Amino acid sequence: MSEQANPIKKTALLPAISGPDALDRLSRLYDIVRSLNSFSQLDKLLNQIVASGAEMLEARGGSLLLIDPSGKKLTFEVTSGRSASQFRKRVLSIDKHSVEGLIALRCTPLIENSVVGNTYLLGQAGPMGGYKAQKMVGVPLRALERIMGVLVIHDKVSGADFNRDDMKLLETLADAAVIAIENVRLYEEERNQALQLSKAFDDLDKVYRATLQALTGLLDIRDEATHGHSIRVVAFTLRLAREMRITDPVRLRSIEQGALLHDVGKIGVADAILRKQGALTEKEWEEMRSHPMLGYNMLKDIEFLSDALSIVRYHHERWNGTGYPLGLAREKIPLEARIFAVADAFDAITSERPYSKARTYEEAVTTILEESGEMFDPEVVAAFLRVPKEEWRRVSDAAVTRQLTMSDSLSVDGGKPLSTG
Repeated sequence: MSEQANPIKKTALLPAISGPDALDRLSRLYDIVRSLNSFSQLDKLLNQIVASGAEMLEARGGSLLLIDPSGKKLTFEVTSGRSASQFRKRVLSIDKHSVEGLIALRCTPLIENSVVGNTYLLGQAGPMGGYKAQKMVGVPLRALERIMGVLVIHDKVSGADFNRDDMKLLETLADAAVIAIENVRLYEEERNQALQLSKAFDDLDKVYRATLQALTGLLDIRDEATHGHSIRVVAFTLRLAREMRITDPVRLRSIEQGALLHDVGKIGVADAILRKQGALTEKEWEEMRSHPMLGYNMLKDIEFLSDALSIVRYHHERWNGTGYPLGLAREKIPLEARIFAVADAFDAITSERPYSKARTYEEAVTTILEESGEMFDPEVVAAFLRVPKEEWRRVSDAAVTRQLTMSDSLSVDGGKPLSTG
């Protein structure tokens, strides 16, 4: 928080005080009031309020107490001076048997320069450490129509009595303190709400991820030819996207979702076609080629997946315009889909399939280079080649490890690591 933070209410005018050091005391008060708005943590603010009050009145210490939610008790939040630790978090009743309780009861300031001489005051002091303040000045912390606590300063270093000027200065400090306390409480409430929202979003994101992974896991089970493909191709696509200088976390998340769900439309393709061992007929290929639009239509009304649809819909488009489903060419194909196309081909070439053996990294590079400018965007191919062979192996191994970790819940086969021999 800064000094520019919006206050709950206007700060009280500086008090009219007299005496040879009046200007100096008002100047110190002004600096103190300004400094209170720089705090964003309540405990630090409360300590500063007490320290400032003691410094301003040249006193040995003081206390700040807040009223509990029931409105019947005062709790020592801050104490300074002798035996301060004995008072921390102790509770007082709001009644006439202590200076603090009497101030809260009457909601008026109080000067008491003979505490020990008053039999009804500070009855709790003895058991709390043996130290009894001799002289005290206290003021209520008033917030609009309610009292939130009490600020008390005790025992001037000089031994002099507290006077009305001291009380006026402390009242002005109390007015500023209330504003600062309300602001910090509001700030902390907003921060807690933001943290709760962030946690809720993270929890929801985990549910989304688990749901998407379960969905693709079921698809991997159904399509025996591509077991484990979705997890690996996600890792390859994200690495290639970063090589293409895509660093925005939101965009990378959408790319991850799109890569994970790219073949979700195959759920709508008949098992006889999806699991067929031999070559597909033209009619069967027509149905197979419908899966990008099937996937798009399945997901298009899910708002949080809207940015992932470019991969789902366009991952079979070709740089030269001969792909499907729309025959887009060059930059008309979304960049995410162009990146995915290279990652997808790389995984297909280097993975074991029922109808083909895994080929080496070098063979994959040769094939991808041959298709540069035809199937693939040349800039994406260049980015792929910039990533060292050993790094692609590490990405593949990490994806397999992740896949094995998930296999118990998703029943996904572990697959085989990238062949780089």
